[in-house]
Amino acid sequence: APARSTAEKTSPDGRPEKGKRFKVKRGLNVKTIRPQHLQLCPVEEDSLVPVPQLCHNLDRVLFNPGVYQMQDGRSHVYNFDPYLASIMPVKEFDFDALRRYVTSSKDVKLRQLSASYGMKYCGSTSSMTSILSHFHYLLSAWRRPNFAFLSRSIEPESYNFTALSRGPAAAFAHFKDGTYAFDSDKEYDTENILSLLGKSMEKLLTLPRDDFEKYRRSKSHQLSDEERNAQDSFHYTTLGDFMMRSQLDAYDPRLPGSGMFDLKTRAVVAVRMDVKGYEKGAGYEIRKRFGQWESFEREYYDMIRTVFLKYSLQVRMGRMDGIFVAYHNTQRIFGFQYISLDEIDVALHGTSDRRLGDQEFKASIALLNDLMDRATKRYPGRTLRLHVETRPTKVPLTYFFVEPVTEEEMTNTQEAGKSSVEELERELLNLSETENAEDAEVAEDADRTAQVEPEQFDEEAEQLPDESSLKDSPNEAAWDAMMSKVEETVEDESLGIGSVREAVQEALEQSGLLNNKTELEIEQSLDAMVASLTAHSSKIKELRDRSDEPGQITERATKHESETENTSLADLIIRATEGIDNRARNLKTFQRMFADLAVESKQPDNTRSSERRGQTPSADEESNEDELADEEEDDGDADEPEQKDRELLGMYVTIRNQVNGEYVERPTGINKEDDFDWSVEYSITELPDKRARKIYSKIKQRRRKVLTPQSSEGWDWYKMFQGKLPALAKKGERFRELRTQQEAGGPVHVAWERSALPPDA
Repeated sequence: APARSTAEKTSPDGRPEKGKRFKVKRGLNVKTIRPQHLQLCPVEEDSLVPVPQLCHNLDRVLFNPGVYQMQDGRSHVYNFDPYLASIMPVKEFDFDALRRYVTSSKDVKLRQLSASYGMKYCGSTSSMTSILSHFHYLLSAWRRPNFAFLSRSIEPESYNFTALSRGPAAAFAHFKDGTYAFDSDKEYDTENILSLLGKSMEKLLTLPRDDFEKYRRSKSHQLSDEERNAQDSFHYTTLGDFMMRSQLDAYDPRLPGSGMFDLKTRAVVAVRMDVKGYEKGAGYEIRKRFGQWESFEREYYDMIRTVFLKYSLQVRMGRMDGIFVAYHNTQRIFGFQYISLDEIDVALHGTSDRRLGDQEFKASIALLNDLMDRATKRYPGRTLRLHVETRPTKVPLTYFFVEPVTEEEMTNTQEAGKSSVEELERELLNLSETENAEDAEVAEDADRTAQVEPEQFDEEAEQLPDESSLKDSPNEAAWDAMMSKVEETVEDESLGIGSVREAVQEALEQSGLLNNKTELEIEQSLDAMVASLTAHSSKIKELRDRSDEPGQITERATKHESETENTSLADLIIRATEGIDNRARNLKTFQRMFADLAVESKQPDNTRSSERRGQTPSADEESNEDELADEEEDDGDADEPEQKDRELLGMYVTIRNQVNGEYVERPTGINKEDDFDWSVEYSITELPDKRARKIYSKIKQRRRKVLTPQSSEGWDWYKMFQGKLPALAKKGERFRELRTQQEAGGPVHVAWERSALPPDA
């Protein structure tokens, strides 16, 4: 019998759910990617400009896992040149002596290479990795990071990627001379101390002391024209219709493969949490290998959640072996670590077998290639603004929005939040030596607190023809069932319900109630609780009833909404359920479900659960949560005439993974000795215009919330992590003062000399 053209959502007992009918799309155009048949092709290897090598005997770090401390805390012996320990202040480094970074759209050589090799698209590691990250979430079905390399000394605040990492990504595809060049969308970007230090410290690590000193403002006149105009070295690689550029930071011929690796400077947590006001956290020091705070392990844990995914994509795009990390607090370097791609893969993919990560990267490029082909077919010869986001839904789903823009619009957006290096340097030069009265008062409180703390991823791809459908496919039923669920998900997304689910899950995670649950149990609990929470929402009901009607749906009216405008839904849920007892009477259904979960929870440390329930979320997660009021009402911008008139293409991608002939949620348990035949079936669906505009508006809202600093950010620094950062920063300052006094005028001991060096060494 022919399949029905509609499907009904059923309730848990199998009966059709009233009012929930939606169409199942037929004739889906499903393609298949075989990533193992795709090849990265190097370009122009013979003309490679010499790549710097590490100085100061830092190459020792490359061949030993783990951290090398700058100075041994127990014996006070330096493992490397003591000169490296103190970082040259930004105001003393002449950044004008460095070559300016050239974006993909302005790189003449990149465009010429793209044209000569017949490549339609080009980009750099910095402009493509944020978008490619979302294809990792899609292809891996939101696989959580693996923290196997952490000790039991650290208790993770979260087992997921950070909100900033999961947030929407945006880029421009700038059209010129037949090529689309990817540039990062810099609407919310500003220059900061960390980006400047990254540039100066690369020179510090790869130049002898005397050569590096020439970059000091007082000595930069000694730099020769050859040194000032030295060419950067790049790897150029093609895959599909893409030409990819990767700048090469460092090289060692003894490393596997090309011998190339990336240099990364990693600031401590107290600095990263408020980069604009970095001074107040600059006293925080790393003093031990393991532990929740003041440890290399803490920084490694944060890197897994924040930058490992970006690093893995950059390393693969550049055909490199790994990354060299220097840990610092903007004033001092505490240690160095080389992290190979194999090690990064363990954290991201759960295996050191590179095949999984390599093939995922190639499948991601193939998906992006297809999406861009559709976009450029719709808007040929025009510059495009792209927004990409994978949503945390049960069925993997990635949104891809394309908006044509003019040259002027692109320029205005790129410079909207731009702060020049010169402006930042002026700020640094005019830094006051004293803090304002409010900061001083808070610092005094932090000081008192600290005193009582103890020191302790082509043509070879096997694809179905573009006209193919699954009408005669044995998998038709499976695809129909999946797409039915996706249709519902997309509908819910335009109404904001997906964000409600996110908030419920975060509230449960913060309360420690999902720790011992299986994935199935977690999904069942979330389904029931979201249904309960939204069942009586008059705004959501109204949106469902009028989702196909024009005009504004809701408006803010109540005083309570305005009071909670800046509070995340996750926080509101926690407040509404804090302290409730499942034995209490007159509980709302949602509250009782929450209370029952609390009873069922087998958390070994009940005290820890209760503390976590009341703690303030970390800033990166708190700022990304969608507020219920915002998610339940239409975005005003989408209803403005000028916004309605703008051209917009909205699409979403769904996939199915097949490994060794079996369909799986995601590839897992891949070992080097095992067969690994992975294929990705995917379908790209275009969104109806009205729904596309609603979802696009909310994606832009979410991106703004993640990237735009909040007015209370300065205060939040003092409150996050239960207010530990100020105390730890002050504690580090006092420790450094004492250590400096102890070492003043004394001999300097280094690991490679038995006899002490003079104090001025």
